Amino acid sequence: MSRILIVARSEFLTLVRTKAFIIGILMMPVIVGLSIVFQIFAATHTDTADHTLAVVDRTGALYDDLAAAADEHNAHGVSNGARTGPRFLLTRVDPSGQSPAELEATLSDRVRRHELFAFVEIPARVLASSAGANGKDGDDEQLAYYTETPSYTALSDWIRDAVSAAVTSRRLKAANVDPDLVKTLTRPTRVTTLGLVQRNADGTISEAKKTDALQTFVVPFALVYLLFLSVMASAPQLLTAVIEEKLSRISEVLISSITPFQLMVGKLVGVASVSALLAFVYLAGGVYVLASTGHISAIQPALLGWFAVFLLCAVLMFGSVFVAIGSACSDIKDSQSMMQPIMILLVLPLIAAPVILRAPGSTIAVVASLIPTATPFLMLLRLAMTPPPPLWQTWLSVGLTLGTAFACVWAAGRIFRIGLLMQGKPPNLPELLRWIRQ
Repeated sequence: MSRILIVARSEFLTLVRTKAFIIGILMMPVIVGLSIVFQIFAATHTDTADHTLAVVDRTGALYDDLAAAADEHNAHGVSNGARTGPRFLLTRVDPSGQSPAELEATLSDRVRRHELFAFVEIPARVLASSAGANGKDGDDEQLAYYTETPSYTALSDWIRDAVSAAVTSRRLKAANVDPDLVKTLTRPTRVTTLGLVQRNADGTISEAKKTDALQTFVVPFALVYLLFLSVMASAPQLLTAVIEEKLSRISEVLISSITPFQLMVGKLVGVASVSALLAFVYLAGGVYVLASTGHISAIQPALLGWFAVFLLCAVLMFGSVFVAIGSACSDIKDSQSMMQPIMILLVLPLIAAPVILRAPGSTIAVVASLIPTATPFLMLLRLAMTPPPPLWQTWLSVGLTLGTAFACVWAAGRIFRIGLLMQGKPPNLPELLRWIRQ
């Protein structure tokens, strides 16, 4: 046991004393903060240009309504004298005297010369109160929006909504119905999402609290991302370290005084310690931010305990696999193809996380969170949400993950024992399986 701790201490100090590790710890909060600031800045300052839209109004009645809607939109895009959104500038185009094809070609040339950003044709039948076939608008009642930049949807969405509002208002007036009265009568009802009412032990009933988006979405995903970051920042280092020791022949000296299994376990313990240190630093910073903003209730002590359990499972499971790959390969190039499936297994839970957030109790969420390679991430995500998963699912996931982790450690120990001194061409999968069975 003492030899394992010596190896673990050496691995831990080797990783944490590097400048890259220290700079990485300091830079990560800075990078996250800058990304948030950039997103806020981009949301309010990226699209502040003028977009000129030519309107071919074949109804002859809607352009003035659209121009008024554009003025209202542009006024809302200014805050404290500064532009915070795009400005839509409408220009009327008289369709008379030209064929539709000629008019469209002329306006398209103007778009190519950047005199216009886009142009839209409003058909004459758009004001008709009767719908097309099957209760839907016919082709002769649809707007035709032409642009050289179809990826920019803000203008097309706005003109669609503006025309719809103008057409609806005119249809109501034609039917002798007051549009303002309809707007008042159809005003949407606001919904406030609350938790459940709690009946206390003394018989009193406590009021339900409003749900907090920070606790519902931000904290669960942040914990999963932190777990992923902790594993990725430490476990892959094992592969590089083992390969470097093989190339420099240090491993041959080490196994003269320690068994291969002790050496591998020591490395895993050292890497687990690095992951724990990294997670502790970021968790402490996150708890401080939540406490200073009055959201400390979003973090529960039991959740931090589950985080520690799943962090240990993930590091043991993926760390042992990286150790096995490193011992089976003679250089970094050989290890790349073997690492790809493992990296896919690491990334898949992050891809599945949004699905779990929307439906944490669904069948796909339960099944995905019980897959051992995804359990540390997805079960932690479900535990951070309300309501948490049933207790039997939690303990089953822990049992499956621990069993898989120890199986990976055992198999990696077999591969490590043989592959540590192997040189030359890396083994294929059947050879690795034969090493495990020996």
